[in-house]
Amino acid sequence: MTRSDDQRIADILDACDELEGVVGMRADGLTPDVVLLRAAERLLEIIGEAANSLSEAGAKQHPDLHWRSIARLRIVLAHHYHRTDPSLIWSYATEQAPALAAALRG
Repeated sequence: MTRSDDQRIADILDACDELEGVVGMRADGLTPDVVLLRAAERLLEIIGEAANSLSEAGAKQHPDLHWRSIARLRIVLAHHYHRTDPSLIWSYATEQAPALAAALRG
């Protein structure tokens, strides 16, 4: 059964909320351990996959968001994992994901 755009947006928001919890486990601002990084990676992959699966009409509901870039992140994490920089993953988790959630919640 195909998921609706509303369900995909909800998936993105759920993953953003879960990322907030992952980030909160490292509130001291230090580099996270590998387990937290892998958790953040997986949640970012979910966000990217849900973004990639939005219909054109669904994406147009939030034209200010760069859906293609969000979807591309999943491709990088899944297929070019050996080239991902942990500090970039953490940056996405701590800065980009909260901004995405705020934009979607309007």
